[in-house]
Amino acid sequence: MGARVGGELVAAGHEVRWLPAGRSDATAARAGLEGLTASTDPAALVAGADVVLSLLPPQAAVEVAVVVAGTGFSGTYVDANPVSPGTLATVQRLVEAGGATLVDAGVVGPPPRDQNRTHLYLAGEPDRVALVETLVAGTRVAAVVVGPRVGQASAAKQAYALHNKGRMVLSALAGALAEANGVAHVLAAEADRPGAELLADLGELREGLAEVGWRWGPELDELALAVEAAGLDPTAVRGLAAELRRSAG
Repeated sequence: MGARVGGELVAAGHEVRWLPAGRSDATAARAGLEGLTASTDPAALVAGADVVLSLLPPQAAVEVAVVVAGTGFSGTYVDANPVSPGTLATVQRLVEAGGATLVDAGVVGPPPRDQNRTHLYLAGEPDRVALVETLVAGTRVAAVVVGPRVGQASAAKQAYALHNKGRMVLSALAGALAEANGVAHVLAAEADRPGAELLADLGELREGLAEVGWRWGPELDELALAVEAAGLDPTAVRGLAAELRRSAG
């Protein structure tokens, strides 16, 4: 997602930098394909930049905020990671101590390609939010302003993630239950019912979850914290996170 969004910004005429240190060959290949500019160190990464866009698996959000804050970056820091209110508050404290202003963000949808609908939820100071809107104008990333309060964009993203990813995990679990009892074909035959489309190929669904469990598991951990912070029961969400980790081995 990060590389693809970066590629959209490059296509819109912006310079987009990234830091190769410690990253994999696959990441480097994606960055090269999207026309991102490699930087030698964190200071070079942010030098003269107006915006830092943090778009990562959630377990890296705080670490990257620490790195950016250490450079003294004083522009607009867009945290587009699926994090809980507590983690977002930590990121905000770090980047603002370094001199930056935080814009809360969340990405909904698949990576921007062809006809995909990729939304970038935004919340925060209106002038900084407007800057980010301008940044993505003309790309296949559609800015959606959800409110003026930091945390609203993350909450909107997490609510959608709970619906979308939660139903995938539950469908895979239902398939495993049916398979354990020799009735997987019966469950799959119900895939033509409204809302039951995920049952059509449960094997493929389980394989997909096994591949993304390493990042979706921590995302649902953050989501459980957000649910708890809202005064709701996080037990079901923690169960979904545990199932993702189990599927990922």
